[in-house]
Amino acid sequence: MRAVILALSLLLSNAAIWAAESQSPAAQATHLTVRLCGTTAYPPNSWIAPSGRVEGVNAMVVRTLMAKFGITVDDQQNSNWQRCLKEIELGNVDVLTGFRNEQRAQYMAYLDTPIVKEDINLFYPANQPVEFQGWESLTGLRVGVLMGDSFGDRADAALNQYLSLEWVSSQHQNLLKLADNRLDVVPMGRLSGQLQIDALGLTEKIGSTATDVSDYWYVGISKKSPLMQWYPELNRALAELLSDATFVSEGGRQQRDLYLQTMARMPLRQGLP
Repeated sequence: MRAVILALSLLLSNAAIWAAESQSPAAQATHLTVRLCGTTAYPPNSWIAPSGRVEGVNAMVVRTLMAKFGITVDDQQNSNWQRCLKEIELGNVDVLTGFRNEQRAQYMAYLDTPIVKEDINLFYPANQPVEFQGWESLTGLRVGVLMGDSFGDRADAALNQYLSLEWVSSQHQNLLKLADNRLDVVPMGRLSGQLQIDALGLTEKIGSTATDVSDYWYVGISKKSPLMQWYPELNRALAELLSDATFVSEGGRQQRDLYLQTMARMPLRQGLP
C-alpha cells in the first residue's frame, strides 16, 4: 500500500509540474506569430531590404528575443515608417524599435533596456554649410524630414513650430535633394546618415554638424498586441540578451556590410525625384 501511495504522489507531483510549465510564458507563447516593422532610414540599426525584410541590428535583437519564447516573427514590410507607426497603433503590427516620445507612448509600451544609442546630426550641402545653434535657429531653411521621424519631444516641437518642412517617404530622397541644393538641412542619425551618403556616392557633396540630440532605440510593443501579457518576461529576457555588448557591436558590423553590399546592386536614383 505504501508503494502505491508513493507512486500516486509522484504521479500527482509530476502532473502539477507539467501543468505549471504549460502555463509558463514560454509555453503559452510557443507557436505564436507576431509582426515586426521598422524605419527604412537608419542603417545599420534599421532598414528594409529589397526583399521587403526588416533588417538591422534592432531587427536582429527582436528576432533573437522572440525566439527565446518560441515566437515566430513575420518581418516582411511593404510600408514606410509613418505607416509602420500607424499599424502599431491599430494593433495590426505587434513590435517595432524606435525613439521614445509622448505620442508613441500612448499606444506602445517600451521595454526598459535600450538597444543602441543614436546621435542626431544636421546634414547640409557641402558648399552651403550650416552651423547648429539650436533648432529655432533653423527658421526659414528648407528642412527635409522623413515622414514619421522623431527627434524627441523638444526638437519635434521646434521643428513643427518654426521651420519650413518638406516631408518625404525615403531618406535617399532627402540626401539626393541635399546634393542638388534643393534642401538646406536634413536631421538624421550621424552614423546612419554617413553610411547612406557613402552608399549613394555623395561623400564629397554633403557635410554634417552635431546637434544637441542624442537618443536611444527601444523595443516598442503595441498595447493591442498579445505580447503585452508577457511584458515582464520579455523585459527580463531583453536585459539578459543585451548584457553581452558584443551581440550589438558584432551585429552592427554585419549589418553595415550587408547594407553596403545591397545598395551597391541597386539603381539608387531610379524612381526618385
